[in-house]
Amino acid sequence: MRQALVYANGEIQQLRNTIVSMREQMEAMKTAEQQKVQQSAAAANEDVVQLRKTISTMREQLEMLRFAEQQKAQQTVAAANEEVAQLKAAVQALRDEMDRMRSRHDESVQAMQTASRNEIKQLQRTILELRQRMELRECLETQDVPA
Repeated sequence: MRQALVYANGEIQQLRNTIVSMREQMEAMKTAEQQKVQQSAAAANEDVVQLRKTISTMREQLEMLRFAEQQKAQQTVAAANEEVAQLKAAVQALRDEMDRMRSRHDESVQAMQTASRNEIKQLQRTILELRQRMELRECLETQDVPA
């Protein structure tokens, strides 16, 4: 019986040693797993930081592009407005010139009409005067003719 007790105590001690060994292995595995998790978390955090920097850089570039685009659009609008103003000024100058030409033309036409009317009146007077002379001549001729 003593032998059985010694054998049982030995077996208990062996089981205790196995339990301690398994606990140590389990703790080592937990530690290794925690290190892997921490390494993964650190890598993920590093990726996140890098992605945030990339996003920030891209946002800045996008803002610069938007600003450049707005400036270009404003310059284009300003150039178009300047061209419109120049074209309006040219149109106004042409209208003014056309009005001056029309006025000169109207004055010329009016002067020609006045000259024409004056010439017609002069010709009518001349016709009237010639008629009167002819009638006077006829009258004189009829008086000078012996019957």
